[in-house]
Amino acid sequence: MAKKSKLIFNAAIVFSLLLFSKCANQMSPSGGEVDKIPPTILESFPINGTTNFHENYFEITFSEYVDKRSIQDAIFISPTLLKPLEYDWSGKTLRVNFEDTLKQNTTYTVTIGTDVKDLNNNNKMAEPFTFAFSTGEKIHTGKIIGRIYDPNCEGIMVFAYKNEGKDIDPSKQTPDYVSQVGKNGKYFLSGIGDGTYTIFAIRDRVKDLKYQKNEDEFGVQFKKVELRDKSNEVNDVDFFITKEDTIVPNISSVIMKDRNHLLVEFNNKIDSVKLSPSNFYLLDTTVNRKVVAKYIYKGDAKPYQFYLVLRDTLEKKEGWVLISNGIFNLDSRQSIEEKNSITVKNDLDTVALKIVKVAGELPEGKVDFEDAKISISFNDAVDTTDLKERLTIQDAKGDKFRFGIKRIDDAAFTISVLSKLKQSADYTLKLDLKNYTDISGNKIDSLFQNKITTSNELDFSGASGNVAGVSDSSNVFIVLQNIRENKIKYSQKAGAKNNFDFKKVVPGKYLAWSFKDKNKNAKYDYGTILPFKLSEEFKFYPDTLNLRARWPVGGVNIDFPK
Repeated sequence: MAKKSKLIFNAAIVFSLLLFSKCANQMSPSGGEVDKIPPTILESFPINGTTNFHENYFEITFSEYVDKRSIQDAIFISPTLLKPLEYDWSGKTLRVNFEDTLKQNTTYTVTIGTDVKDLNNNNKMAEPFTFAFSTGEKIHTGKIIGRIYDPNCEGIMVFAYKNEGKDIDPSKQTPDYVSQVGKNGKYFLSGIGDGTYTIFAIRDRVKDLKYQKNEDEFGVQFKKVELRDKSNEVNDVDFFITKEDTIVPNISSVIMKDRNHLLVEFNNKIDSVKLSPSNFYLLDTTVNRKVVAKYIYKGDAKPYQFYLVLRDTLEKKEGWVLISNGIFNLDSRQSIEEKNSITVKNDLDTVALKIVKVAGELPEGKVDFEDAKISISFNDAVDTTDLKERLTIQDAKGDKFRFGIKRIDDAAFTISVLSKLKQSADYTLKLDLKNYTDISGNKIDSLFQNKITTSNELDFSGASGNVAGVSDSSNVFIVLQNIRENKIKYSQKAGAKNNFDFKKVVPGKYLAWSFKDKNKNAKYDYGTILPFKLSEEFKFYPDTLNLRARWPVGGVNIDFPK
């Protein structure tokens, strides 16, 4: 009986173990918290600073399982190895084997970049991980530390080249040292030997450790970077990044929308201020007949597009080409003459002419009571020769105000009131559009009226402070940049005592920074890669400014390192 009881007892234990095992292997219930924790590296072999290292591999252990492909694209070794690496996984530990023979008496720096992501929820590493080792008795301890200032800085590469008196071409040369930027924009290059270095920040889209002109954004250092035994750490090597555009503007497509409108698309952004109908004409190549364009405007077109307007109707046949010349992009590169074939469309334009926008430059469409500017846009090009005579701006008493008109394009313009208006007051803009037509004959036969409201001093905020660490304030500028609205930006030259005071600032969150305008052109210069030219030095105020209406902020002190 005792034996039977023992068998029953053992069977119960086995059943319980099986049941527990089954439960333990079930998937976790859905609906839990989303994993937002990025992977980290717990340890490395060799440890940072190891000397006399003679192995042909290194190891890193992660805090969780990671995507194996992502890490292969995120390992950077300086100096660069010629042969590919081999990868051997054991759980969360990766062994990376060298196919190259490491050089003797050389310091190597390994950087694991932020493109590494976990398997659970594709969380990327928040910061790069770096360690250095030497194949000799001495390890280089030089460091270059800085920050990239860009809204999307994560993953930007920092390339360092030992300068031997020649210009560096990062489109052809791989860097001697490499690092990658984390989410906070910070980077550091370590294990660097003595010497003078050229540093570039590159958004390396192809990830080939090369700079792709016209594709990759870049940044250039603003100061000389030199490491020596007694001074082997250089800080504040900071960067703004920009994009080099060496492409000459040209037309990528021409679509005829109706008998009077062509939609012209360019290969990059065009300087609309310099664009005019005189940059175009149409040619019937069968009889050598020329048709000139009448108007050009932006309207509702996409960023690289404009509408070109014709007065004459084209005969529907083959042989028509659009000829363009002398068009500038935003980098002042000018197009050469080009011809684009078009397919003629003779449909009538029946869209009614209307005003699509009347607004001031301030939030809620208000205008500045001291410098009132009002933007007006039509949905099609119009003849503006008598527009000033058709338009009036008046107060509630009927008193009228003088104004000027500035053309934006042939469908949009800005009105500037030439005298100061009252605060928090309503004014009426009237535009007599009787018998007013677009080029297709579509009319507005009415008197257009729109209420304009002025701002109040209490609608604004402000910021004031000083710039320290500069000996000559005559070439120092301070910038307030709205975080959410790139178009809202204020710039001011420092006063004689290195002070600044921004008044009438639209409320919002701002970054404050200053730059030394070496070439005195009143704008920040990013430097160039070839020929090599340093960027201008800049420095940020460390905190975000929350500028609220009626509450200007003082004590905004920006310090340049001495």
